Amino acid sequence: MSKLLSIVIPVFNKWNFTKSCLNDLAQLSEDHEIIIIDNASSDETTKEIEKLINDLRIKYPSGAEIRYVRNEENTFHSKACNQGFKVASGENILFLNNDIRVRSNHATWTKRVIEACKVTTGIVGPTMGQLDSNLNFVKEANSQLTGNLTYMGGWCIAASKEVWNKIDAGHGPWDEDFPFYFNDTDLSFRASRKHKLHLKHIDVPEIAHFGKVSAAQVNIPKLYNEGRQVFLKKWSK
Repeated sequence: MSKLLSIVIPVFNKWNFTKSCLNDLAQLSEDHEIIIIDNASSDETTKEIEKLINDLRIKYPSGAEIRYVRNEENTFHSKACNQGFKVASGENILFLNNDIRVRSNHATWTKRVIEACKVTTGIVGPTMGQLDSNLNFVKEANSQLTGNLTYMGGWCIAASKEVWNKIDAGHGPWDEDFPFYFNDTDLSFRASRKHKLHLKHIDVPEIAHFGKVSAAQVNIPKLYNEGRQVFLKKWSK
């Protein structure tokens, strides 16, 4: 069966979040696939995930297909997203963090995402961000923001495969010069500025996002500063 939606989820440790996330997403229909890219987790992820996948297949025999890929080193967010993108078979692709819970409509909550991908020539998601004229962060909001200094929050961001291919950065839609921070901002700028694609907010009230769960395990100031310098060099022209 062809897939309507591929959901790509990079993970690094935090097995309890991944477990809860998969328990929720497995209830989606079989025209969905979930691709877990494990960035060399050192906790119980590797040991436990195959058993969980098998248990979920038995529990939801007509549920979403779950695929697991383990990296032997932490390639960080952008490379992991591109890795999942390359093997995704869906007409539409959603990049999602593992620190989420589905609060309701477990089997159907993606319908709004899929429909938005079909009718939007661009990228959709529930969170948008705003920069000022000096490319400093101003705010993020779960609403439509306007202007050429807006971006889509990368924790939940979707588009048709055709759109993602348009903004290919060489190895996939995510620029791997940005391992972690500013990669969603760069992706959005390339989409809207270079390719004249839309950035569209959509409501996804069924999803609760905890935030910064994976980031808390890494050197946030170092990665933030590195990402910002790359971003400024690329876009402050």
